[in-house]
Amino acid sequence: MTVLPNPPELILLKALWRLGDIPVKQLHLECVAALDWSFSSTRKTLSRMVDKGMVDMIETNGPAKACARLSKTMALTLLSRDFMRRVLETDGPIPEAIFAGSRLLNDDELDELLGLL
Repeated sequence: MTVLPNPPELILLKALWRLGDIPVKQLHLECVAALDWSFSSTRKTLSRMVDKGMVDMIETNGPAKACARLSKTMALTLLSRDFMRRVLETDGPIPEAIFAGSRLLNDDELDELLGLL
């Protein structure tokens, strides 16, 4: 997968990574303060994310649930490589130090991320 999440998509993904598979309405409520948009905007963004392969929608007897398909470590790998290449114009390895102190990653995820980089 080579599609980078844009800022609103990253907000939705972070909530899914933190909370797991959740109903779309709950995901919207979790992110509404950060996104400041309507429920229909959340649904439309999720639909685009499904098309991009970032999210799956799980249809059940109850409300549809969103499920992150793009893992946290893969998303961070893609974003880090893009930032280093496009913004900093470097082609070398990404220094491990940039991830030090991240509240987003636990030790196992950090090890996995460093392996992907």
